Amino acid sequence: MHAFKIRFTAFSLLLALLCTFIPLSAVQAAGSSVKVTINGQSLSFDEKPRMVNGRTMVPYRTIAEALGGKVKYDSKAKKATITKGSQTVELTLGSKTAKINGKSASLDAAPYNANGTVLVPLRFVGESLGVWVNWNKSTTTASLLTKKTIKHTLGSTTLNSVPKRAVILFNGGVDITVVLGVKPVGAVESYVQQPFYEYIRSSLVGTKTLGDETQPNLEAIASLKPDVIIATKVRHEKIYSQLNKIAPTIATEDLADWQDNLQVMAAVFNKEEKADAFMANWKARVAEFKKKLPAKDKGAAISVIRINPNGSARAYNTGFAYQIFQELGFTVPKQQAALKQELVTVTSKEQVSLLDGDYIFDFTTDWDGDGAIFKQQKEWTDSPLWKNLKAVKNKKYYKVNAVTWNLSGGALAAKLMLDDLYFYFDLE
Repeated sequence: MHAFKIRFTAFSLLLALLCTFIPLSAVQAAGSSVKVTINGQSLSFDEKPRMVNGRTMVPYRTIAEALGGKVKYDSKAKKATITKGSQTVELTLGSKTAKINGKSASLDAAPYNANGTVLVPLRFVGESLGVWVNWNKSTTTASLLTKKTIKHTLGSTTLNSVPKRAVILFNGGVDITVVLGVKPVGAVESYVQQPFYEYIRSSLVGTKTLGDETQPNLEAIASLKPDVIIATKVRHEKIYSQLNKIAPTIATEDLADWQDNLQVMAAVFNKEEKADAFMANWKARVAEFKKKLPAKDKGAAISVIRINPNGSARAYNTGFAYQIFQELGFTVPKQQAALKQELVTVTSKEQVSLLDGDYIFDFTTDWDGDGAIFKQQKEWTDSPLWKNLKAVKNKKYYKVNAVTWNLSGGALAAKLMLDDLYFYFDLE
C-alpha cells in the first residue's frame, strides 16, 4: 500500500511537470476541429488539421494534391518536394526555412510529422502554392481560393493566382509593398531621392523603375510581364484600359487614403495578417497619442503648408497629412475652413494670416535638388507679417520631412509621421 502511494505521488508529479512544459494552447488544440475548404468545397484528411501553439497546422500533401500539385518525400533526408506548374517547393521537417523555386522562404512554425503526414503552417500553403487563404476564427475554417475577384473604383478584376510579378504605379503603393513583404518587379520612381525614397530603398533592390507616377512608361511595364498592376484612379484613370491590356489592373480610390490602399493591396497579395498587425499597432499608437496629448492641444488648429517654386504658398485641407491630423482629433484653422477650399493658395505676403494656426507644419519640397526653393521659403519666413503669426510667435512652426509627410503617402510614411508628432508635441 505504501509503495502504491509512492508510485501514485510520483505519477502525479510527472503529470504536473508535463502540464507545465506543454503549452496550454497546444493542450487545448487537441480538441479543436479545423476545417479546410477549397473554392467552397470541404476537403477531407486522413490526418486532421489542428491548432498547435496558436498556429493552424494543415496536411500539406493533401492540399497540394487537391490543387493539382505533385509531392515527393525523401524519408532519409526528411524532405518533401512539391511541384505545381512552374512552382517548386522544398520543405524539411523541423526547419523553419523552406525553398520556393530555389529561394529561401521563412515559415511561422517548423513542419512536423504526424503519423506519417507532414503538417505545415496554414499561411505557408497560400504563399507557396499561389492560393488565397482566409482564416475564420469563429468557425475554425480555413478557406482557400484559387481565383479571387477584387472590386475596385474602376471595375472588378479577377486574378487566377496570388501575384508574384507585381507592378506598382504610385508611391504610396510602393511603400505599402515593403510593409507587406512583397517585392514588386517594377515600380514608379520617387519624386525626389530617386530611384526610391531612402527610407524604403534597401527593400527594393532589383525592382525596375518605370518612370514618373503621373506618366508611367507603358512599354517598360509590358516588358516586365507582370501578373498584376496596382494603379490609382487620380493618376491612371485615363490609361486604365491600356494598363488592363498588359495585365490585370486594380485601381485604388484615393491616392492619400493609405489605410484603404493597404487593405486593398493586402487582399491582392494574400497578406491580410501583416496588414492587420500593422493596423493594430497603428491604432494603439493613435490611442496612446490622444491619451498623452495635453488638454491645451486637444482639437488644436493645424495648418499644413508648403512654399511653391513660383513663390506662392499653399495650405492643405486635404491629402495624406491632413487625414492623419483628422484621425488624431485636430482641426482646421477657422480662416481656412471659412474658404471651403481643399487647397488654399496664398500669392502675397499680405494674405499670410491664412497660413496661421495653433501649429504650422511646413513640408516645402526641394523638387530640383538645388536648394533654390529654400530661398523662396526664407523670403516668407523673414517677412514681418510672417513673424507676427500666432504659431510663429509661440515657436510652433516646424519644417518637416517632405517625403514622409507628403510625397510618399504610404503606411510606413504614416508611421514615421506619427513618430514625428510624438516628438513635436513632446509626448515621448
